[in-house]
Order: sequence, then structure tokens, then C-alpha cells
Amino acid sequence: MKRHPIMLAGKARRLMGGMAAASVLAIAAMSPAHATYDAGLEAYKNGQYSQALDTWRRFAVAGDIRSKKILGDVYSGKPLESADSATAPLEAIPVDNVQSLMWYTLAAYHDFSAYQQPTAQEVNAQILAEQRLTEIRFRMSSGDVNKAEGLVAQTFEAGSAYDLYRLGDMYQKGAGVAKNNAKALKMYTLAKERGVGEASAAYEVLERLMNPKEIKTALEKAAEWQPPLPPEHTGKTRQQEELERLKKELEEIRMADALEAVSDIDVELIQRALNALGLRAGTVDNKLGPSSRAAIRRFQYSTVARDNSMSEDEKQAVVTGVLTPRQTVELFADAAKANHPMSQYVYGIMFVRGIGVEQDGQLAAKWLDSAAEQNLAIAHYALGVVYRDGTTGLNEITPDERKSAYHLARASALGYKPANDALRRLSFEYTRDVQ
Repeated sequence: MKRHPIMLAGKARRLMGGMAAASVLAIAAMSPAHATYDAGLEAYKNGQYSQALDTWRRFAVAGDIRSKKILGDVYSGKPLESADSATAPLEAIPVDNVQSLMWYTLAAYHDFSAYQQPTAQEVNAQILAEQRLTEIRFRMSSGDVNKAEGLVAQTFEAGSAYDLYRLGDMYQKGAGVAKNNAKALKMYTLAKERGVGEASAAYEVLERLMNPKEIKTALEKAAEWQPPLPPEHTGKTRQQEELERLKKELEEIRMADALEAVSDIDVELIQRALNALGLRAGTVDNKLGPSSRAAIRRFQYSTVARDNSMSEDEKQAVVTGVLTPRQTVELFADAAKANHPMSQYVYGIMFVRGIGVEQDGQLAAKWLDSAAEQNLAIAHYALGVVYRDGTTGLNEITPDERKSAYHLARASALGYKPANDALRRLSFEYTRDVQ
């Protein structure tokens, strides 16, 4: 059973919503598919990435497979062969593997049954998209793959009755989404209730392969199903976006103040943390040489989430091989978790003073204690000071002279000379208080 063109138009209107969508569809109806695709490509060549993405996204939703495939390309970070003459971009396109996998999947499983005769370019777009599915999945986490498959399912569920049938077929075969017979039967149920003949036949075949409990669950889910709301009803309102922007701005201001002290951290400590993580900073010489800069770049790239982009500050930091204050905190956090004692000491001090993190006495003591257990004298000394003076902020630690004396004595025994004076002063103050 072929989908009627009216169904395609209905699907596009539901997904895009409003007069803007109707306008795009009207253009699509008057122009050949390659013209809509080329309009986006022209904007891309001119460095107008936002306009290019918007154009391709609109026509992809309207059923243009080439636009689906190229969205997969740009979100995967793949250079576009047909845009070699592109000028300097006005905006950046962040790599987004979730979006890339979604669009590649939609292109790979595009339905040509609504067309009399697909063009060679359209068929080629489908073949290339299918070939790239394995590559893009390989570099994604299981969680991100699940997100992309969820978006694919939402797209089909927001479409026509025939789209529900196709989604059921995909679930049954494990094509484009994870194999799931219960979900497949649910989709077949919804599609056959809406008059799709193929769904009735597929339902009968699949039903024989499932046990009564699975069938009952699928039918219950079908009875509860509601079509997804269009984006305009599920996206964030302008007020929510503005509130999030303000919160982020205030957070950045607060963090900027807290991170100022990070610049005082010696390069030697950074080199030790990099080496502890196996990033090959070279000789620990307290100098930011080529080896250290290369190690910093390796760390910076390793911390960028696969589906996120670097900020402008982070990009500049990679160019120069210098850590941003926030990355410095992340470096010591990672090295501390890797059981590197000196990094545990530094990370603990950050929690004591609120450097790049919120002041937290319990977390400070936790990391300092981890370093002290490895006989790091300066960590024992720091714990002695913490228990002598107490902490402020979250989870405050109250002064405890016995613990303070123990850690100062351990630091002294391990050869940390400042602990000797601190221990003598602690004894003097303790004696005076008793008198």
C-alpha cells in the first residue's frame, strides 16, 4: 500500500507546524527536489550555516532524502565534497552524533513508494546514508545510540498510518532501531486500526512468534499510545530559554571569581597530573614546553563529550595548548580519581578554598585523606590545618585538636618541616586553653 501524497503533507505540517511549514511545503511542491537541496548547499557555501541547516531540515521533514542525508553529514563533522569552495563560515556547526545518526537512519530507511521514479541522486543518497550508519554508531555510546533511535521512532510516530507500519517493520527486523517484537506488534496494531493493509498481514505473522504475555503487553501499550506532540508544544518557551541563559550567565560569573586562584597552580603539578593520566607530558620540569602542551591538547580533546562542541574559549585554549581554569579543575579531578596522590591533594585543597568548585569540607577531607593514606606528607599537613581551623561552606568540618595533632605529627614524621612549627603552636595553644 503506497502512501498518498496528502499523508506526506500532513506529516510535514504536524512536525513543523504553523504557516512557516505550509510555506515550505508550497515551495517544495513547485520546485524539483534538487532545487530545495541546492538552496541549502548555496547557503552553506556562503558560510551561512544556520540558514543551510534550517533549509535542509525543513525539506528533510517534507520528504527530501538528499536533505536528510546531508544533515547526517554535517552533524557528523564530515566535509561536504560539493562545498569545496565554501567561504569562511559565519557560524560553526557543532558535531552532534545523535542528530547525525537520526538523519542518516531516516535517509537510509527513506520510503520511495510515494514517488513514481526516484532520481539516481536520491537513490545514491540512500546508499551512502546506509553505508555511514555503522561508522557513526561505532563512535557513539550506547546511551547516545538509544537517544538517536528514540528520535527516529518519534519521527515515524508523528507521521501517517503508513509510517506507523514502517516503524513496526523496523522494530521487527531491528533495522534502524533496536529489534523489539513487542514494539513492532504495537505499531502494527496502531497501523491496522488506521486502515493499513500491510500492517494486518504483518501483525498475523508476528503474533504467531510471540507468547501471550508479550502480545498482551503490546496491545496494552497500543491502547495507551498517543501521537507525539509537535515541536512547538514540546520545546522550551522563550521565557524558559531566557531563564536558562541568565542562570548560565550568573553561574559563569560566580565560577570566574572562584577560578581566579587556579592560575596560581604550578605547571609542575599539572605535568604530574597529565602523566598520571597517561597523557605523556614528558619530564616534570615546571616548564610549559612542547611535550606538556601536546599532553594538554590530548586531555582537552578527551574531555569534550562526543555529542557536544567546544566553546570558543576552549577552542582557543586547544590552539595554544593552555588549560582553561575549568579544564584545570577537570584535570585534577580526573587524576585524583585515578588515585594520583598529589592530584588528590590539589583537588582536596580546591574544595577547602572553593577554587573552581563549591567549598565542601567533607569532600575536601575525603580527597586529602586519600592522598594522606599514600603517605603524602603535605596532605597530612593540610588535614592537620583543616581539623585545626575547621572549614566553611557545605558540609562544614568542626575543629578537632586530636585529629589535627595526629595529621601534623604524621606530616612531621614524613619530613614536612612546616608541620613541626604547626604542631608546636597547636600544643602551645592547647596548653594555654587548658590553663
